[in-house]
Amino acid sequence: MADRKTDGEDTKRFFKMDRFYQMNAQWFYMTREGEERGPFDSKRDAEGDLIDYIRHLAQLEAFGQKK
Repeated sequence: MADRKTDGEDTKRFFKMDRFYQMNAQWFYMTREGEERGPFDSKRDAEGDLIDYIRHLAQLEAFGQKK
């Protein structure tokens, strides 16, 4: 679901997206890069994978190899 947000000082509109979603009893999530990850058996599994994914990106960035 998207929640509309405004910053109050100008007319820009921002949308907060729930990156996790369920389809056909399986869980997925979208990365900020637009990559779909999944399927996972539970939302908790998807959340755990997202944490691992973010750690991996941080390691790549630390070594100058960002995707």
